[in-house]
Amino acid sequence: MSIVTLAEAKKQLRIDVSDTSDDDELQEYVDAITGVVEDYKKEIIEARQISQDLDLCGRRRFRLWRVPVISLVSIATFDGSTTWDVANMRTDPETGLVRVLSGPPVSGAVEVVYQAGYTTVPNRYKRGALVILQHNWETQRGKGGPVRGGVIGPEEVHPRFFYSIPRKALEWLGAPRPVVG
Repeated sequence: MSIVTLAEAKKQLRIDVSDTSDDDELQEYVDAITGVVEDYKKEIIEARQISQDLDLCGRRRFRLWRVPVISLVSIATFDGSTTWDVANMRTDPETGLVRVLSGPPVSGAVEVVYQAGYTTVPNRYKRGALVILQHNWETQRGKGGPVRGGVIGPEEVHPRFFYSIPRKALEWLGAPRPVVG
């Protein structure tokens, strides 16, 4: 899954939807943009299941690192000998802090399985992703198609030296999530 669809990417790049000549390459760009935005924002954007290994010593509170958290799925020791009822726990979606409300504390080497991301991707993230996509596409191919050396504009950098997220995209995406230690 990705933040934007192939159709949304074509619209942003002003490629006719019936033109399929670059669909495979464009789909690769579309697929990669999710990772770029997630790395920058330090959060999961596209909802998916995450598995996290923790070594806990009788904890009634612990933190999941991939946020925002949608829901807990399961918590069990690695060997499966002990499980905890996730219905007896509450999770703060934004911080990933899990609290055991009743039942035994979580203890030992455990695997926590949970859903993280957004059930609906915020529009500003989609817009930022499309700006990044357009920047990357045009620095490689030019606005009208392949151009040797790429396109250099006021918000772009030469692709030979390094890649940056354009200022316009950063404005759409907003500041990265603070890292909680």
